[in-house]
Amino acid sequence: MSSLSARDEQTYSMGRSKADTGWSDIDKPRLFGIGTVMYSALTVALHPLTVAKIRRQTQTTVSSNSSSTFLSNVSQYYRGLGVVVSLAIPARIIYISTLEYSRELVHTNARKLILTPPSALATYNKEIQSLLPLVTPVAGGVAGGLAAVSSQLIVVPMDVLSQKLMVMEDSVYKKEGSTVKVARSIIKTEGWRGLYRGFGLSLFTSLPAGSIWWATYAGCKDILSVYGDSDVGIQNDTI
Repeated sequence: MSSLSARDEQTYSMGRSKADTGWSDIDKPRLFGIGTVMYSALTVALHPLTVAKIRRQTQTTVSSNSSSTFLSNVSQYYRGLGVVVSLAIPARIIYISTLEYSRELVHTNARKLILTPPSALATYNKEIQSLLPLVTPVAGGVAGGLAAVSSQLIVVPMDVLSQKLMVMEDSVYKKEGSTVKVARSIIKTEGWRGLYRGFGLSLFTSLPAGSIWWATYAGCKDILSVYGDSDVGIQNDTI
């Protein structure tokens, strides 16, 4: 016998259905289309600051008093923009797709397991169903971690290539300043692993950050939805 009353389960189910938008409910062409345009525009606007920051961070002591941090014309502040835009867009699509699909998958299966536990665990039904409020934040955390890992498969090579272009001296950039040439040079000297230099450190930061962010977001959204769902309040008052 379930430890949740029919009223509690009905309220919880209504709150969840109204608070959440599933992967199958999302208008994907609209999401990715509008998101791509906005993200690309933001990337173009902020790219010069990224170039200046990277050059500043890689500046040696010898050149610290020189003008190596600052480039001579505006176009040079957009070094690496092509590879950033071309790879950041698919990385973002992979991130969102993985996030939403895995969140819905984990949430659905975890909720099903808690509400209908195996017969061997029937004795612990009450304890198991007390975990029901944790399903949403846990699903969000797992999905956020998976999304971060999947997107880094594209983001890390993007950073390696774009940052190589950003810090090139003018004379070198004029001869070797193309993404294809830089990629070939890295693969020739270091192999394909060279494109994933720093991959472990990227996971070390993005994995916990993604998990904590989306777990917190999903948990807060779930809690606050109870106060904002007037239909549930009316239903509760009439029962």
